[in-house]
Amino acid sequence: MKLGLIGANGNIGTELSFLLKNNVDLIPITRNRLGSLFLNHHNFPCRISDISQENDALESLSDLDSIIISSYAVDPYSRSQTRSSQLINENIIKNAINFSKNNATIIYFSTIRVFSNNIVPNTSNFGVKSSFEKEKIHLEKLLLSESKKNNKRAFIFRMSQVFGENQPRTHYFRDNFSKEKVIVQVSPDKISNIVHTVTIKDTIIKCLDPNSQPGVYSLVNNPQWTWKNVIDYYKKPETTIEYKPEIDIEYKVETSTQNSFFWNILKSNKKLIKPFLYYVSPKFEPQIQKKLAEKKMINAINNIEKSKSMSSDEDLQYLRIKKYQNIKTHFTHLVNNYDNNLKLPEELTKDFVKENLFSIEEFNFNPIPGPFFNGLNNTKRLLDDYSQDIF
Repeated sequence: MKLGLIGANGNIGTELSFLLKNNVDLIPITRNRLGSLFLNHHNFPCRISDISQENDALESLSDLDSIIISSYAVDPYSRSQTRSSQLINENIIKNAINFSKNNATIIYFSTIRVFSNNIVPNTSNFGVKSSFEKEKIHLEKLLLSESKKNNKRAFIFRMSQVFGENQPRTHYFRDNFSKEKVIVQVSPDKISNIVHTVTIKDTIIKCLDPNSQPGVYSLVNNPQWTWKNVIDYYKKPETTIEYKPEIDIEYKVETSTQNSFFWNILKSNKKLIKPFLYYVSPKFEPQIQKKLAEKKMINAINNIEKSKSMSSDEDLQYLRIKKYQNIKTHFTHLVNNYDNNLKLPEELTKDFVKENLFSIEEFNFNPIPGPFFNGLNNTKRLLDDYSQDIF
C-alpha cells in the first residue's frame, strides 16, 4: 500500500516518516528540494511537489492508496491566515481528494482549537474566532464535503500538543524538568490532552483498515494521561516537583506585566488584525504587511527610547536587586566550595534550592471531548517499544 505524506518535512511529518517506514510503502512529499534534504539523506523516496497546484498533484498523487495531509500554509510574516494562504490550504485538500486513487483513504491533521471556548477558556473575545480556528473548521468541512462527493474515506484527527523524539515540546519539557526543583502550576490529577507520535502512527495504521469507520476523531494518548503522568515521564529522577495550581504572590510580581492593561490592549489588537488579514483580498496583502512592518519598527524604537529614560527610582531598585543577587551568589559559592560542616541559618539555605515556576497555556484547557478512535494500543507500552535512535 502506497501512503503519501504531504508536509513530510515538518516536525510531526518527519517523525511519522520514520515511524511508518516499516509498515507501509511510504512516499514523503515536500514542496521544495530543501525540505526533502534530510529525508533523502535517510533514503526516503521523496517527491518534490506543490500539491496546491493541479499539475503537480496529478503527477504525484495518482498512484497513492492513502494520503496524510500534515501541511498547513500560513502567511510567513504574520504567521496567520490571509486569503492567499487560505486558498493554498483549500487546494491541497481538493487536489489530494481529486487526484488520488478512486478508493483512497484521506487522513487530515486538525486541531483541538476547533472546540473553541468549550476546550480553551477565553479563546476569543465577544465570540470572535481566531483565524486559525476558523480556518481549521472551514478545512474540516471542506474535506468532509469533497470526500463525500468523490466517494473517498476521510478521517480527521483533532489534536492538541504532540510529543515525540522530534517534537519541540518534548525538548522543552525535558529541559525544564531537568532542574533541581520545579513548581508546576497545575493540579497533578488534571487530565492533559497530549498525544504522542507513536499513538498517531497507531491510529493511522488502524485507519488504513477497510473496516475502520471514517469520521472526525479526538486524538489523545491511550489511556488519556494526567499532567503528572506527563511530567513524571519527562523529568529527571533527581528533579523535585511541587504542584501549586495557584501562583504564589512572589511569582505574580514576575508576571504582572503580562496581565497589565497595556498587555491586554496589545492582545486585543492582535485578535483584530489577524481576522482582518483572513478576509482581505490578496491584492491588498503587500500594503498591509508593509504597514505592520513599519509599526513593528516604530514600537522597537519606542522601547529603546523608553529603556534609556529609566527613572532614578528604577535605577535604585535595579541596584538593590543586583546587590542582593551578588550576595546570594557569594553565599552559594561558599556553601558549594568550602567545608561541608559550615552551617548557615535555615532562612538562607532555603534560597539555595533553585525553584523554577513552570506554567503553560494548556494547563487551563478542559479535557477534549470525543468521539475517540477505538481499539488503540496503550501509549506507554508503545513508547517502551519505541527506539529513540530512529533519527
